[in-house]
Amino acid sequence: MNRYRIWIAFALGLAALPSRADIPIDKIRGEGYTDIGQLVKGNDGGVNVEDHYLSRLGATLTVSDTVNGKLSVRVGVGGIFWQSFPEGDFWQNLVRFGPGITEASTKFQFGRGISVEGGYFPFKYDSPAMNLGEYLLRTESYPTYITTGGWSWVDSAYTRVLGLRLQGDHFGGAFHHELGIYFENQNPPLFDLTPTYVFSWKPAKGLEIGGGGALRRWFSNNRAYFGSDKDEKASLPATQYVEIANFPEVQNQGIVHYSYQDGAGNKVVADTFAVWRGGASLDQSALLAGKAGAAVSGVDMIQDGSPAGMRKGIKKFLMNTKYSDGTNCWDGSSTSCTQYYDADGNLAVTGADGAPSGTAAAQISKQQDITRSAINLMARVGLDFADMLDIKESTGPFKLYAELAVLGVQNQPVYYENVLQRMPLMVGIHVPTFGVLDLLAVETEYLDNPYQDSQQELSIYNREPLPGPSMAIPDLPADDFKKPRFALPSVHGDDLKWSIHAVRTLVPGLKLKVQVANDHLRLQNLDIGGIQPSSLPQTVRKNQWYFITHLDWGF
Repeated sequence: MNRYRIWIAFALGLAALPSRADIPIDKIRGEGYTDIGQLVKGNDGGVNVEDHYLSRLGATLTVSDTVNGKLSVRVGVGGIFWQSFPEGDFWQNLVRFGPGITEASTKFQFGRGISVEGGYFPFKYDSPAMNLGEYLLRTESYPTYITTGGWSWVDSAYTRVLGLRLQGDHFGGAFHHELGIYFENQNPPLFDLTPTYVFSWKPAKGLEIGGGGALRRWFSNNRAYFGSDKDEKASLPATQYVEIANFPEVQNQGIVHYSYQDGAGNKVVADTFAVWRGGASLDQSALLAGKAGAAVSGVDMIQDGSPAGMRKGIKKFLMNTKYSDGTNCWDGSSTSCTQYYDADGNLAVTGADGAPSGTAAAQISKQQDITRSAINLMARVGLDFADMLDIKESTGPFKLYAELAVLGVQNQPVYYENVLQRMPLMVGIHVPTFGVLDLLAVETEYLDNPYQDSQQELSIYNREPLPGPSMAIPDLPADDFKKPRFALPSVHGDDLKWSIHAVRTLVPGLKLKVQVANDHLRLQNLDIGGIQPSSLPQTVRKNQWYFITHLDWGF
């Protein structure tokens, strides 16, 4: 991380503080809380976990003041006792204490409902959402993943941003909008800038319509961390799409499975390595000549061939396309294999038999980098039936709300070619409880994402496997990047998510909250690389879920 980026964040934090240190504190609020629950059925990097105890204890203190009715300042600090997940060595199992800043912001109120706010503060645009939704800033587009929870397990449908925003209210408060620019402070590359605009409109009693967009990571002078020039050279081709006009003929190679009858009339099952010309069909009769009753049962392709000419794809996979005489080119056990396309941009020249016989420079007609930058859009609607029908005093909260987002309007080659796979939909309802509870919220979400809901490739400490961290590539098994072709996964057991959230005030200042969910919760890990959230949610599969009871008390 460059020093000047740290100074930018530090200077922005100072800008959020008042210029005088002797301004009296107008309001002070303290809150203590404890979380106790259980990961009933869950996941730890693909390993099943059952009945894992969850607990936390924390406290926050927030002070605020308003000067001359226009300038308001808020500063919040807190701390939390927590334990690493999953259980590991003794030094990981110890209870940890983590201090932190919950808010440090300054807001100046102009006339006629206009204000400007800067610093570190909560960002939330969908007020009814309790756990799911709020997609604009707490997601990534390329690769696509969603997060919930974090250091806050309950009431977590918001994100804390570092930046500056301009807000306005018009038509008596019926129309609200805000324009902001925020630094990335969660996932590397850090301090990418994201301009964001959101609005809400209440055209009628009980009806709210909202929308907005974010130019996610639109301004960046960061590059993904590779560690060395060698690592970078090996990693970047995984994010580069190329179209090469003079790609050589590539042989088809595969393991042919077949059966035949031996001299005694017995059925024999066997397999053999086969090579045939690109663009041609396998000549089974020649391959199995002399074998009585021979029949092919299947072919495991090692290399997809193609005739000479235009070839398109991710550079990394084209570089994995190699010529072989039957030895294994894909696991590194053979050093005699000749590449059709190497890291220096040279192509093989193939002879009459399709085998490499020389080299030539690649004629690249198109090259495109797969980028993290994305245009995210969001639309939402809310129907407050309690307000619409004037029945809130009897029913309590009674709302229906929904949010639809597009996490990356632009399709990108090979990895991200279907925008429908980047469109999460959340629907929620505040169920009327007629005074039994303060709130009962039920939310569900659907996202048809073929990849794992994983942030493994976004961790700056992820050094293996190549192609490397912080890149706009999905989380694929390590061996997939060694193959001569890309195969789109089909991971759909995690498409549907749900959450139930209940709140009850026991006595003034003492509140009980219960959350039961299969969502995107990622518990904090502690290892030699530092403190990181789990790359996969703890509830990946349909039958996995957790519950949390949250008790908070404040003054």
